[in-house]
Amino acid sequence: MLVKKTYILLSFLSMSLLAFCFCKPMLDNNDEKEKLVIKNTRNTLSYLHYKPAQIDDKFSENVFNKYIENLDPSKRFLLQSDFDAFKKDIHNLDDYFKTENLAFYNQTVDTMYIRIEEAEKYALEVLEKPFDFNKKEDLVLDPKNQPYATTKAEAKELWRKYLKYNVMLEITSMQDDLEGKNAKDSVEIASSEDEKPKKITKDTPFAEIEKIAREDVKDLITDYFRRLKKRKRSTYFSLYVNSFTEQYDPHTSYFSPTDKEDFDVSMSGQLEGIGAKLQDKKGYATIAELVVGGPAWKGGKLEVGDQIIKVAQGKKGEPVNIVGMLLDEAIRLIRGKKGSEVILTVKKKDGSTQDISIIRDVIEHDEVFARSAVVADTNGDKYGVIYLPEFYTSMGDKEGRDPSVDIEKEIALLKKENIKGLVFDVRNNGGGSLEEVVQISGLFIKNGPIVQVKRSDGMMKIHEDKDDNIAYDGPLVILINELSASASEILAAAMQDYGRAVVVGSPQSFGKGTVQTMLPLDQRTRSDEYGAIKLTIQKFYRVNGGSTQLKGVASDIPMVDQFTYSEINEGSRSEALAWDQIGALNIQKWNNPFDLNVIKAKSAARLKNNQHLKMIDESMQLVKKFEETKKVPLNLEDYKAHRKDREAKIKNFEDLDKYSNKLKISMNAKDLATSKNDTVFKAKRDNWIKGLGKDIYLEESVNVLKDLRK
Repeated sequence: MLVKKTYILLSFLSMSLLAFCFCKPMLDNNDEKEKLVIKNTRNTLSYLHYKPAQIDDKFSENVFNKYIENLDPSKRFLLQSDFDAFKKDIHNLDDYFKTENLAFYNQTVDTMYIRIEEAEKYALEVLEKPFDFNKKEDLVLDPKNQPYATTKAEAKELWRKYLKYNVMLEITSMQDDLEGKNAKDSVEIASSEDEKPKKITKDTPFAEIEKIAREDVKDLITDYFRRLKKRKRSTYFSLYVNSFTEQYDPHTSYFSPTDKEDFDVSMSGQLEGIGAKLQDKKGYATIAELVVGGPAWKGGKLEVGDQIIKVAQGKKGEPVNIVGMLLDEAIRLIRGKKGSEVILTVKKKDGSTQDISIIRDVIEHDEVFARSAVVADTNGDKYGVIYLPEFYTSMGDKEGRDPSVDIEKEIALLKKENIKGLVFDVRNNGGGSLEEVVQISGLFIKNGPIVQVKRSDGMMKIHEDKDDNIAYDGPLVILINELSASASEILAAAMQDYGRAVVVGSPQSFGKGTVQTMLPLDQRTRSDEYGAIKLTIQKFYRVNGGSTQLKGVASDIPMVDQFTYSEINEGSRSEALAWDQIGALNIQKWNNPFDLNVIKAKSAARLKNNQHLKMIDESMQLVKKFEETKKVPLNLEDYKAHRKDREAKIKNFEDLDKYSNKLKISMNAKDLATSKNDTVFKAKRDNWIKGLGKDIYLEESVNVLKDLRK
């Protein structure tokens, strides 16, 4: 849950305190800038976090373990001697945090750069020779189950096994194409741009297939190391600082200036640019997709597959060569303010070079925004479904979009279809704006409190809907899963507490009951020059007084799903804040009540012997078992047997993909009109609707809506 503005927490701090806490001295080098970031991060956390951490040796241990794990999660770079050298500071990081001492951080990053160079050398040497796939050996899948290499020879051996595994995957993929169910007489294997594709047949010797697979992996690993070596020191610095911030709680994070920019884009669902999706292809920023209606698409000169070589900021700008540049850095050069010009020097697919001028504009990621569809049951009765991927916000931009406005429009469209009930789908919705969820909740009740918010000093605030207007007053289901978090949980909890809706889905939601705000680390200028910190400042509580922290929202109609056996919720993080409870509020419940026990009983009877739901349960238990696999064989025949065994078990669940809920689902009138002129939009909506047609959770939600009508 993110508070859109920062005045809420700043109101209880004096300006003199702010001047004391947040400093901006003259900075002469990068070390000084990094020290300033650490100092202001520490002060921000100490004075403003909901529950400031005790900065002691235990804190230091936790920071050390988190940082080292994130620095080299695969354990393929660092040596045991590196770890031992670093561990000498395991109880000093608390002191370094207090004094802005960068010695440990610099030591770890300098070591990583050395080890990356060495690892690249190992990898390329290993890939020069054929692998012996008759040898009996295994690859450890979870690095937690293996120690660091004690020597460089052991480090090279770790890389050998890892690369052998990847070559084995390439070999089996080629052999599948030649020998599988849809076998081909020959298969073309893409090579580098300067070479013709290689062709293999059933008669191609294994040694040649192995060589082709090895060369393919070599191309991939070479490009991997190219990007890894170009990784800026600031990336490691963010990793280091966040090892401290995450000890406060999982949702408190440091954002570098570039990360902050990306965060703002994700929250608004909009950015200013040319409207093209790029991918890194061996150092070239390559056009992967053009956004329909965007400036690049309208211009008609830029095409999928074009490689951007240089970027100039208008006709007077100096062209900057971006070949080999990290993709996110290249993207930032291409982005820019609406109305500004960017000139791209592009290598076309025919090898020619062309300068293309594009005037930037606002680009919307339409998949972020609310959408709706019409659902008809076997009797022809119509119901509506609204899907909200996240609680985005316009961030105060007059041209931006807010979900409360969008949802009210979707409701109006669905009401014209004479729907008899509405499913509000917030599955996989991780939250967003607190203001927006309050307004959205108000669309379904007359008025009243939606959520209680408490600061660390005990001061309470009640966020309520004060608008008597109701956008929709018919039967309502809130559809959730384990990834429904924060704002999604506020919505589900409020509708549940008011008796306004039935909550359907996973046994419980994510369990995030905290509120965050974003603060620039430079409080004097309020700029993002030194980055920003997103920190937890409040906890929120249901109107019944219960917290959603850790426990989430329990579904009225619980249904097992793909996340039931996964440790992905708030409770899986040791740093998570505790659950607690406050006093309940007096509220006026929904004036058209239903007997929830009757609804539950009817649903339980339907689902008791539902074979599809049972199959989902069994398949997810199998997936959990697969995830617990410790190692994989590197002997080719053993690996094929290992894979065959897995495929045989998976085959038992093939019917999951064939499931149809027999509901007739269609676009609303507005989307239908748009799709007639926008093929990309149509394809996206058709794909979404196709998924809804296989959705047992939507099916049961519609059944619940039917029960609510009786």
